[in-house]
Amino acid sequence: MRAAFWRLAHKHYQGRQPVLLVVVAAFTWFAFFAFVYGAGLLAGWRPNTSKAIVGLLLIGGPLTVGVLHRRIRIEASKAPGALYRKRLLTQQ
Repeated sequence: MRAAFWRLAHKHYQGRQPVLLVVVAAFTWFAFFAFVYGAGLLAGWRPNTSKAIVGLLLIGGPLTVGVLHRRIRIEASKAPGALYRKRLLTQQ
């Protein structure tokens, strides 16, 4: 799974830098829905199964995207060929 992730990161970001706006948007989305669902739970709202799954997707999806995009940005900032080297290291 790690090899596939770094292969995708190298494929998409070998010629350009990842955009910081994606990370900010993902964490803002996560914070908003975590606040909304958290406030609802504190107020006594108990979701059924389908609403709980939707809530987990609305919170977990953007958080995952934001964290993974941030990892790509950190790795890409190390050196111009860092994503390629990381891709090669994870293939072995």
